[in-house]
Amino acid sequence: MRNQKENLRRLLSHFVLPLLSYFLLLVFTPLPAQVQPNKRYVFILDASGSMSEKWDGKTRMAVAKEKLLQVLGGLPKDVSVGLVAYGNRIAGCTSARLYHPIQRGAASVVSQKISSIVPAGSTPIAQTLNVVGEYLLNEIQETEIIFISDGVESCDGDPKAVLYQLKQSGKKFRLQVLGIDIDPKGEEDLKRLSILGDGNYYPLKRPEDYDSSFKRIFYAQDPEPVVLSHSESQGPLPTQNQIKILNILPYEDGSESGYILNYEYSAKTNTSYMIQLYLYPAEEKLRSFPVPPLRERRMGDLSKHQIAFQLGPEGKGRFVFPLPKGKRMRASAELWDLTGIPKILALSEEKPVHENPSSDRN
Repeated sequence: MRNQKENLRRLLSHFVLPLLSYFLLLVFTPLPAQVQPNKRYVFILDASGSMSEKWDGKTRMAVAKEKLLQVLGGLPKDVSVGLVAYGNRIAGCTSARLYHPIQRGAASVVSQKISSIVPAGSTPIAQTLNVVGEYLLNEIQETEIIFISDGVESCDGDPKAVLYQLKQSGKKFRLQVLGIDIDPKGEEDLKRLSILGDGNYYPLKRPEDYDSSFKRIFYAQDPEPVVLSHSESQGPLPTQNQIKILNILPYEDGSESGYILNYEYSAKTNTSYMIQLYLYPAEEKLRSFPVPPLRERRMGDLSKHQIAFQLGPEGKGRFVFPLPKGKRMRASAELWDLTGIPKILALSEEKPVHENPSSDRN
């Protein structure tokens, strides 16, 4: 009997307990970051003046630095990392700077750069995305952009248009946006950026939210689905996608004159949309190369192009544009879905710009 107990004790100590310990280690230890061999990361850090405000006993910048240094310290040594920031005691709306290019094994250097940043300045998000697109993105390798901000564009830039142009140019990237204690309207703006950037939006309501957000970004855990709140109380979604030019009305404002084009659209899903306006001569001179169905086929005649962004399955808007007197033009509009890869959904009928406004109404 004693020998049986001794054999059982040896079995437990040599095999069962080590296996149990290994199992518990697997359960309670996070998996290594899911980093692909050619994975590239660029961090965009908001260093505007508002990042010096207190947040749970520390400044927002102090918390951001602490969490960023933790995640950078946990990345594999051969991961490629870069850093861009705006603000940092640079006045005006041109403060976006490349503080370190994307380089393999640069996590420690980027950590040192982050430590020296001081919050002061404006929030030029559009200019910052232009810097990232010009110096850090390419058409071959996908880059993961981790953008940390406590506010929205404050310099009259259009970050959505910048992201759209980067995607159209073939740049490969995903934009992950972390919003620090953002108000509901600001969150909607940042969510739109994440959708345009094929990424996700992560609300940071308390410092601990950094940890769960970084786990989802770096440990390949699926994030909670992004819900856009603009149309939650609306009725049933439309049954088809369409865009319609309602009217084109002349305007005069002092020495300036031009036209106001009013449009409305409806779509089948509750997400972000882009409306593209095209103006071209009434007399057709040149047809474009073949284009996919629904696209405007007179791109070769294009005289003017404007874009606008909308949120929700239904909406109205307007374009304002100058036009030389006596020039006969026509207009059309396209409706694009911005979920994932942008795609065309509907094309409006052509409308004349030069005729009497009363004949232009539906």
